[in-house]
Amino acid sequence: EGKMIETKLYNNTETLLFDPIPHKYYWNDEPIISATTITKILTPASAIGNWTAKMCADEFKKLIQAGKSYDEIELIKYYDQIKKSANANMSNAGLIGGQVHDLIENYIHYKKAPEIHNEQMLKSFNKFKEWYDSQEGLELVSTERKVLSRIHKFTGTLDALFKKNGEYIIYDWKTSSGIRDSYYVQIYLYAICVEEELGIKVPKGVIVNCTKDGKLRIAEFDISQDNHDTALSCLKMYRFKPNKKKEKKND
Repeated sequence: EGKMIETKLYNNTETLLFDPIPHKYYWNDEPIISATTITKILTPASAIGNWTAKMCADEFKKLIQAGKSYDEIELIKYYDQIKKSANANMSNAGLIGGQVHDLIENYIHYKKAPEIHNEQMLKSFNKFKEWYDSQEGLELVSTERKVLSRIHKFTGTLDALFKKNGEYIIYDWKTSSGIRDSYYVQIYLYAICVEEELGIKVPKGVIVNCTKDGKLRIAEFDISQDNHDTALSCLKMYRFKPNKKKEKKND
């Protein structure tokens, strides 16, 4: 059982609990959804399907050789390995992402570059460091900040909140192979929470995508009322889906 992490918000009037292992949040003794969960509905099913198919095909190519015959047991073993390959790759990617996040947070606070032996982690972190070292006038407000909207009942953890030229900016670090639509909406959702809790305006968001193969993509964008509406529409769609599942057949 993972240890619950407790965060006080809204001038210590609200308590948010986070259970790291299942990655679940609780507020007022009830489970509460996170921004990442809400925005999953924006990832097209075809993208997930194509990626899964590619992982399985790659595994097949690795295991099966031309001109070689296989007995029944070997085939069952390979079948299992191919079937599990997408999940194995997914959790490996998640592991690397989590590690790089921690290294980034550490670097922002202590400016110390760690010794890294995993090649993908090294490429990803170095890309971040190169970008971060070139930034000027960034004033750190907080990192890994837990946020909560009492009005709309959702939560999340934003990577970093900075100030630049008197403006608040939410930053999000991603190690995936590219920038997805869902990442923008995550930041819109975080902005809603921060504005509600701190009574400030967050007019900008930045996604820093430092990939595991050493590429860097930056998306800087303004956050307007329209974007808030988009984020809340996404939340409505997310809440609509579970209700649909409850439909009964009346024959």
